[in-house]
Amino acid sequence: MPTVIPVPDNWQSLFDDWDEIRNGYYAGDEDDAVRDCVRRLEAAAAAGDPALFWTLGLLMLSPYVAFGDPAPETGPLAVAALGRVAGEGDGTPCTHAWHPYEADVDDLLEHLPTCMDVLGSPRGRALDDLLPEDLLPGLPLDALGDEDAEPAHLTAPDILARWQCPRTAPGFARAALDYLGAPVA
Repeated sequence: MPTVIPVPDNWQSLFDDWDEIRNGYYAGDEDDAVRDCVRRLEAAAAAGDPALFWTLGLLMLSPYVAFGDPAPETGPLAVAALGRVAGEGDGTPCTHAWHPYEADVDDLLEHLPTCMDVLGSPRGRALDDLLPEDLLPGLPLDALGDEDAEPAHLTAPDILARWQCPRTAPGFARAALDYLGAPVA
């Protein structure tokens, strides 16, 4: 059964490694993990497959690339891959007034494990008892003031549609580039 967003079979293990790298306690080679994520992102993009999972991986790895001690080639590889994804989807028609990449990046990184539990599950299971805060990290829905504004009124299917939108991966790639202090072309 397909998941909400395409994820590899070992997504939980990869995600756990990326989270350990982000938090600075990974026991393996961080640069290998970044390069692996870049390779997989580029392979998915070249095959025309959705690249959101791998883009989120590089977003999670961005704190290491920005503030850790990466090998000299690691940062430029990540920036180049993110730049290619960031350029996609600009002309894609979309009726959504809001997307998940518009949330605060640090809040998103903290909340991403919760999001991935939903996004990596089959759609039917993801919709069961889904609450907005499960996929809208750090968003003070009550503080928006305008009850007609997105994302305050989104239903569970609406929220999942925003995560599946073709503009979401490019938006997260731009957020990662911004986090890295890299120009967004």
